[in-house]
Amino acid sequence: MDPKERMDAAIRLQPVDRVPNAPFYEAPICNYFGKSFRAALLEAQAMADAHLAAVDEFKFDWIMVGMGLIGGIIPEALGCEVSYPEDVFPIIEKTSVRSAADIDAIAGSNPLTHRMEDFLKGIAILKQKLNGQVPIACEYISPFTIATRLRGTTGIMEDFYDDPALLRALQEALVPIDIAIGRALIDAGVEYIFYGADMECPLLISPAHYREFVHEPTTKVVNALAAMGSRVLPHMCGDIIKTGIVDMLLEMDIHGIMPGNLTQESVLNLRELKDKCGNQVCIFDNLNPNGSLLTGTPDEVAKETRAHLENAKTMTGYIFSTSGTTSPVTPRANFEAMNREVLNFGNP
Repeated sequence: MDPKERMDAAIRLQPVDRVPNAPFYEAPICNYFGKSFRAALLEAQAMADAHLAAVDEFKFDWIMVGMGLIGGIIPEALGCEVSYPEDVFPIIEKTSVRSAADIDAIAGSNPLTHRMEDFLKGIAILKQKLNGQVPIACEYISPFTIATRLRGTTGIMEDFYDDPALLRALQEALVPIDIAIGRALIDAGVEYIFYGADMECPLLISPAHYREFVHEPTTKVVNALAAMGSRVLPHMCGDIIKTGIVDMLLEMDIHGIMPGNLTQESVLNLRELKDKCGNQVCIFDNLNPNGSLLTGTPDEVAKETRAHLENAKTMTGYIFSTSGTTSPVTPRANFEAMNREVLNFGNP
């Protein structure tokens, strides 16, 4: 199987020739292979070069981009002031929605800025160079998470209680924009869209607030992108089983679930998630990127990775991954130890 075939089979809960290898790898490879961290996140040719080198070295089963998109390009296109340091992620210096009066300007925004077009060009280069053999995945965010970027975390959390009408109106304005950006990504060559639900997870808002405010606009975007042919994969930290969030995720046209951390030190039990989902969707693994991978030794990383692989050994529809963003400063020897265990798992 080539990577596209392997990922496709796992997503369809079909047999694979080896465990699909699809970690959240973007940040460290920007340091390992990038002309600079900033360039590898944002600039078409530098981004393509870094990811092509990473796939050649690590034999990933997907290309994984998007952190510069969700952290800088989208907020900037929608009126935020964003800085782009050379060696860290983009920084939102000033938000763009201070009151309901700002929503009309957001609704009239053209998200296809020069920086967005350059990012899309990078995806197109990757698609052409890979000849369809390695699928491209892009991290994406819901109307609620975009709203949090535009309004600020404190402001949006206060809006649940102080100005729910603004919260609803802002997300309503963002739904068509979110779909339009998603369509541009798909047209450029993205096959997998994984929602980084960093702000609507049960660590930050209640399941009741999720159902009341977030679920409907997110569903509209997810279902629209799925109808365009993309495979949509929500990623969410917190106990999505106990809180009932997973039941709401399964109401959408999704193709897999990417569970995250419960705390800095712990992750969701993958077996419990598989038992909950059964054969409805594919399940991605969730090795903790903040644990031994970041601070331990290669031997400790290898041991932890093997434990994850053994735990999932009999699962259908299983893809190895991390539970979220892998740090840009992840030691390369540790990353190589994790990768080696995945590629060699099951070999005599």
